[in-house]
Amino acid sequence: MARLPFSAQRSLGRFLGGRMYRKRGRDENITRRNLQACFPQLDAGQLEQRVKDSLIATATMAVETAAVWFRDEGWRASQVVEVHNFELFEQAIQNERGLILLAPHFGNWELAGMWSATHAPTTAIYRKPRMEAMDKMLQKVRSHGATRMVPASSRGVMAVVKALARGETTVILPDQEPAPEGGIFSPFFGQQALTMTLIHRLVSKTQPQVLMVYARRVGRGHEIGYTEPDTDIFSEDQQTAVDGLNRSIEKMVLLAPEQYQWEYKRFRKRPVGEPDFYKG
Repeated sequence: MARLPFSAQRSLGRFLGGRMYRKRGRDENITRRNLQACFPQLDAGQLEQRVKDSLIATATMAVETAAVWFRDEGWRASQVVEVHNFELFEQAIQNERGLILLAPHFGNWELAGMWSATHAPTTAIYRKPRMEAMDKMLQKVRSHGATRMVPASSRGVMAVVKALARGETTVILPDQEPAPEGGIFSPFFGQQALTMTLIHRLVSKTQPQVLMVYARRVGRGHEIGYTEPDTDIFSEDQQTAVDGLNRSIEKMVLLAPEQYQWEYKRFRKRPVGEPDFYKG
């Protein structure tokens, strides 16, 4: 898949996503449940179209990821057809305070993080897979130039703290569901979602700059964009800061709702007393 031409990647993504939609399997069920809950204003026809478009976007992301991982830096650069607010990023990486780049599961987040990492020394936190061979592969394809991968563990967090103290950049996927001890519940499109407190802890400890980054899929490639997060993300109060984080993600998702990873069980863990979100 990595060697397929651009048009073939997009065509394969549409085919696979359409098949997922028609099959009415697990991914379609989760996508539909998430979209129904987060966008109750959609009528039946609009919901159907968004479910289908979302599954196509998810499948296309999977096909593109092979190329993002295994093609060279020149190819990745060729996929970026426009960059929005690059000056925000330039100013941030020239500052000595360090930078947290938040890249939610929107568009092609792999491209967003890897393209940004070509401009500044970067430490990226990743969730270590159970298979050792897969772990070695991920470290190899994501570690290039001045990029270092660290696991989502206490050791990895310490490496990020030290990188920020040196004025470097870290890339974090802020909408991954954390372990219960590493998160609190916060509204996300009106639904309670267990959300990581790591960003709040890093901001409180190192006083870094924070930007959102995305790679939105467009006609002939991707648009890279940098935006400022909700100001509440810098609050000393943990709940206020985490609520601000989710509002920042919501704002990005609304740029192209179908390009968010809706087949992810974002609401799997529930507040005490609430029923299983995905049951039935």
